[in-house]
Amino acid sequence: MTAQKVRFWHKCIECGTVFDPDRPLYVCSHCEGLLMVERDEDWITRQIGGAKSAQRHFDTLRTTGWNRYPWGSGVFLWFDHLLPGFPLEAVISLREGFTDLWEAPEWLRRQIGLKYVFGKMEGQLPSNSFKDRGLAVATSDVLRLQMWYPHLGIRRTGCASTGDTSAAAAKYAAPMRNQLTCTVFLPAGNVSNEQLAQLKAFKAEGILVDHPQGFNGCMGLMEEYCARHSDMVLVNSKNDMRLVGQESAALEICQELNWKAPDWVVIPVGNGGNLTSYMVSFLRMKARGLIDRLPGIIAAQTKSANTMVRWARSGFQTYEPGDNSEPTLATAMKIQDPVSFSRIQLLMKEFEVHWFDVTEEQLLEAWDLALQAGADACTQTAVAFHAMLQARDAEVVKEDDTVVFIATAAFLKFAQAAERHLSGEELPVVQGTLDAVEQAL
Repeated sequence: MTAQKVRFWHKCIECGTVFDPDRPLYVCSHCEGLLMVERDEDWITRQIGGAKSAQRHFDTLRTTGWNRYPWGSGVFLWFDHLLPGFPLEAVISLREGFTDLWEAPEWLRRQIGLKYVFGKMEGQLPSNSFKDRGLAVATSDVLRLQMWYPHLGIRRTGCASTGDTSAAAAKYAAPMRNQLTCTVFLPAGNVSNEQLAQLKAFKAEGILVDHPQGFNGCMGLMEEYCARHSDMVLVNSKNDMRLVGQESAALEICQELNWKAPDWVVIPVGNGGNLTSYMVSFLRMKARGLIDRLPGIIAAQTKSANTMVRWARSGFQTYEPGDNSEPTLATAMKIQDPVSFSRIQLLMKEFEVHWFDVTEEQLLEAWDLALQAGADACTQTAVAFHAMLQARDAEVVKEDDTVVFIATAAFLKFAQAAERHLSGEELPVVQGTLDAVEQAL
């Protein structure tokens, strides 16, 4: 099929060089700066309008498009805004998106001193983590490149992963097995068994890598491998198309709050791609008039991988990746040198951002509290949840503020970690009589 005109492109955040989206590209070929997807904003406005007109466009599409492929997806519903001109015949969708904006129960809100607390439940996505939003777009873009530029010889997707990216990459490649396979490098000893089970079930090619730098070592090897094998497209968040899909979550949040931005969004930070996507999405929504103000951001890291927090505490002067020596239950965010650091450094100038790190003891405390309230919270979500509590204690967040914490993955992705933590809470075994049951209860 002949390549067509699209209304988006790649732009280097360092030197400003613009690249057509006609091949896989991860860094600027001139200065090696990271890339970001830019859109023809004027063209988008001519198609869907701005402010109230754009709001009506997406509200109507959400109501009328739910049973039409791919508009029934909470990612592709937004494509008039996210990737104008993208060919629908290249879309691979598993009806991702439209995750719940869970409202915390009254007793929890009273206990933590916040009146309006919501969780964006991204564990409800097809592979049970927020990574599905990005992989839906990144994989679709690989199919677009296959379709329009067959001379590139693309046959595979590849990624380094602490577990969730690998599951999503494998799941989105699986329906296209006849034309696309998936290869994953994972840090040995730093991925949950549940995440590994997903990778195996979706029949991706996975390799556990014993590297002293953990995930970052895997990432370096995957980049080298992709450079050597041009048939493979890297689908980590270094690929800016990944970030486009993840922009959709912020759009959903604001739509579900009647097109009002929350006062605060609390985001757990590993490789930094999700934080980047939220900031880009809020900035573009405000520019289009979908929202009238930007939210504040609470950025959260585990103490075992708190490179960005330490950078913030230095007055944003000293950036020193950690040494990967400390264990954490939040294995999916144990990343010492976030790929999207330079993107975050650029974008956060537009926001009020506060950084918090969380110890293992604090993580468990927050995990217990969130789970008791019925939130489908993984260990990374627990890090964000405790950062929210710290921000409230520091009076950064006020009692009447509307706060949305991002629940990045499902609880059951870390079931073995939960079982170890809850091992002292054994259930009683009783004889099969009503009297025995009454006595036990």
